[in-house]
Amino acid sequence: MNRVHAGLLSLVVVFLAGCASVPKPDLAGKTVNPEIVRQIVRGNYEKVRSMTGSGTISVETPEMAQSGSFELFLRKPDSVLVKIEGPFGISVGSILITRQEFVFYNSLENQLITGPVTSANLNRILRIKLTFDELLTLFTGGSFLASDDASPETVAIEENQYVLTYRSLEGSRRYWLDPASLLITRIQHLDPKGKLYFEERYEKFRTFGDASLPRFIRVTQHTSQRMIGVTFSSLDINTGGAPLVVDIPKNAERIRWQ
Repeated sequence: MNRVHAGLLSLVVVFLAGCASVPKPDLAGKTVNPEIVRQIVRGNYEKVRSMTGSGTISVETPEMAQSGSFELFLRKPDSVLVKIEGPFGISVGSILITRQEFVFYNSLENQLITGPVTSANLNRILRIKLTFDELLTLFTGGSFLASDDASPETVAIEENQYVLTYRSLEGSRRYWLDPASLLITRIQHLDPKGKLYFEERYEKFRTFGDASLPRFIRVTQHTSQRMIGVTFSSLDINTGGAPLVVDIPKNAERIRWQ
């Protein structure tokens, strides 16, 4: 075999090796320490003090399916600003949420809606039942609920991931963990009868500084068949920045929610 053919053969071997799928770790017989897992997840969350990002957002309900672009500005511990544009760069609106108040400007209707931050008001705006803290953790890769601070009811292995299950009077939560990073890839919320009603998914993790964050987030409210998917095309953390504000025209109609 001449040197040219040998070189081509070597390139083919390298190419095929690069295309081969990465073998998944074998978790048979292995265990995980829930306390260490919680420390890793919360430590990763606490490393993110601020966040800016942009990308695409999609919403699916039984009545519609829409998508657009968004910009996100997050400042811990108390501010989240999201700006959304529809097709052709048409501004849809901006919403600033703090722990006490929200400011929602609907560009299409030229309406300014304000009110206290409650689960009911957030549900009216986002169409998903979330608290303010859950909204913060949603954008930063998920975390354990404060009530799930004790030992889990079960620790299992499913689909080659660790699954920690916690149970309470309201139902149960199942946390799916990547075996390599021990970060959350999925949280399933089940009612007292074991029926899945809400699910969070976190995928395509990347390292930013010393924190790992998902580039794709999806939340599904199964009872109402509503889904919101967020895909980041750019993301940066801990850059600081000016206070978050919403630009509001003077002639906007003003509405106050209780």
